Amino acid sequence: MSVERRPYASILLPTKNPGPGITSVLEAIFRQEAPVTFEVVIVDSGSCQADLERMRRFPVQLAQIPPAEFGHGRTRNLLGRRARGDVLVYLSQDAQPASPSWLATLVRPLGEPGVAGAYARQLPRPDADPMARFFLQEMYGCQPARRQAAPGQRLRLADMFFSNASSAVRRDVWQRFPFREDVVMSEDQYWAHDVLRAGYCVVYEPAAQVLHSHNYSLRSLFRRNRLSGASLRGLIADSAGAVAARGLRYVAREAAFLVRAGQPAWLAFLLPYEAAKALGFALGAARGVPVGAVRNA
Repeated sequence: MSVERRPYASILLPTKNPGPGITSVLEAIFRQEAPVTFEVVIVDSGSCQADLERMRRFPVQLAQIPPAEFGHGRTRNLLGRRARGDVLVYLSQDAQPASPSWLATLVRPLGEPGVAGAYARQLPRPDADPMARFFLQEMYGCQPARRQAAPGQRLRLADMFFSNASSAVRRDVWQRFPFREDVVMSEDQYWAHDVLRAGYCVVYEPAAQVLHSHNYSLRSLFRRNRLSGASLRGLIADSAGAVAARGLRYVAREAAFLVRAGQPAWLAFLLPYEAAKALGFALGAARGVPVGAVRNA
């Protein structure tokens, strides 16, 4: 990394008890061959001493906040205020850059006129189960995309999809449109909604890649999707019929994927898995989140 008084990019990580994996993430960051200068800023909200020591082994700026002050939008805005770069690169604590070209590839679209932000492709980790692999294949394909809303266009959830697991946003646009702090999660999709409405473009750049996947139990899947539904309830313009039809097509493709992948035993888990996901999202969208359910979202 070149030394410069003001870096071009700030790589920003919110952390809490990331475990030993944070070492691999930071090693991958500092192996970047980006032709731009960068800094790494971490805001931690309650990690154990061992994890703090792991992070301090690297040349990062580390700030600590009480766990009660964490919020997905709030903490990312705090990271943005602490950053010095013209480009804010957000990265989840368990999203590991897959190659030394991740940073350069991710920030490149921001040099194009009208582009507010870009997000990376997420690849499954070696231990990812078939459900996680299919989800990532569906949501993060190999084709790049550039999205812009027409005046008065009705935005569907798919139109405003964006992921802060690995994203890059222009500082000047973020200053105009900071992340919303009044939602439990999905601050990234609200941000995409806001900038698209303002006439900007967002870019999906599949050549920028991170390893990032989760294996969910039925309970954790239901809970996560209930939080997601509650967070996105203010954005959902899709009709119930359209959502149901997309869901059925998704399940059919997932079943075919399991067969092709030589994982037919997972077919027995398919319907309970997708039912937990759909019911959680629908309940969250309809009723919000019960008191106490937001903790550790």
